[in-house]
Amino acid sequence: MNPISRFLIRRKMKKGGLKFTKSDVLKSYPVRNSLIKWDKNEKGEVSLVVPQKDSLWIKIITKIFMLPKSRVVALDEVGSFVWTMCDGHNSIDTIVRTLCNKYKLTRKEAEMSLMAYFRKLGKRGMVGFAVPKDAKEEIDKEIEAIS
Repeated sequence: MNPISRFLIRRKMKKGGLKFTKSDVLKSYPVRNSLIKWDKNEKGEVSLVVPQKDSLWIKIITKIFMLPKSRVVALDEVGSFVWTMCDGHNSIDTIVRTLCNKYKLTRKEAEMSLMAYFRKLGKRGMVGFAVPKDAKEEIDKEIEAIS
């Protein structure tokens, strides 16, 4: 593949992102960021210790303003429950069903709130998503069709 084709494919992927269907998303496995340390208190609530980014200007600002090297994020009961299930072995669909059973939610309520929560965690780099092999193969075919 020539450099121009690679550039165009990367640009298309940045602009539109990868196209996943709802079923592909529900089959994916959320995985916690290994750089984030976390612990559970006696109430079962999780506290995340998120380190700062490692860029030069952040280090300089941290020294000048005496900022901490990490920040602590405290999760509520439901957020803590979801965080503990993000181990790479539970699919999003499994987490939705577990939330429905544990907190007496409808499937739509659980799915919508969980997707919003994962969107927020994903944007902040706290979780990643492992995509099943069959969904990845379909996307690879789509990329090859473009090039």
